[in-house]
Amino acid sequence: MLDSQTTVTDEQDILRIAREVLEQLNISSFRPVSVSWAEDLPWTFVDSEKTVPELAGAVKRDVPVGWCVFTWDRVILPTEMKGKLDPEEWRPLLASSLIYEARLSLRRNLGFIFLSTPIVIDALGWWELLAVSSPVSGIPGLLLILDIVGLFGALLLSGFLVKWFSRNLRLRADTLAAELLGKETLERVLEKMKALGLVDSYAGLIWGRGYPFSSELMNGRPTMVERITNSTGIQESEPPSRRTGRKLRRCSLETVRLRRQVVSFPEKLWIENYDDERES
Repeated sequence: MLDSQTTVTDEQDILRIAREVLEQLNISSFRPVSVSWAEDLPWTFVDSEKTVPELAGAVKRDVPVGWCVFTWDRVILPTEMKGKLDPEEWRPLLASSLIYEARLSLRRNLGFIFLSTPIVIDALGWWELLAVSSPVSGIPGLLLILDIVGLFGALLLSGFLVKWFSRNLRLRADTLAAELLGKETLERVLEKMKALGLVDSYAGLIWGRGYPFSSELMNGRPTMVERITNSTGIQESEPPSRRTGRKLRRCSLETVRLRRQVVSFPEKLWIENYDDERES
């Protein structure tokens, strides 16, 4: 059983594994040189760890249990999981988080823009309301009521869709990580986390469930049960080396079959000629 405190050696091993996964995924947007533990990230200046004074106390994003967060030069892991996993057990979690952060970033950004459409439509309604209003006639009451109702409806709808979309993207990242490293690797770590009670308290699609004061917009995350169910249903892809070996074996069998046909052809031809001579 691991000690409650992670040693410097363990952190160096986690850093090494993170670099290996980055190279394996061909991701160049992160160059970590250290590992740290935190519950959340404050707003900082670009390429700096210095907090923005105007946003002191504000939370940029949380570091959820079961996931990893990356800055340019740091791997940030959840404090609650410190000392609970072996360094190698972090590999599938690092891979899934990196895939979500980097490989699925374009899909995540486009999805957010598309799912913000209800808010954009409601904003156009407010623009129309202001356009038809005047100091003399005032604001049309019916349009004002419709725009207020539409505003709350748009916020609720977009909020739910964004949570649902980002949750599914994280499950997709789990699937890609399992295909990369092996289904059992991810599933074994998730089962261990469940047994240790390492659960993301802010996961799920319940409205209003999210890390307090976090500025992260795509904050939907699957629950532990959903992650385990998703990993159980993954069809593990066959390794390229095994596929190549199977193709070579198939080619070898075909070659042997052709050789047998070529060898038996003269004998068959001689038998047919012999039978013709006997009949004549």
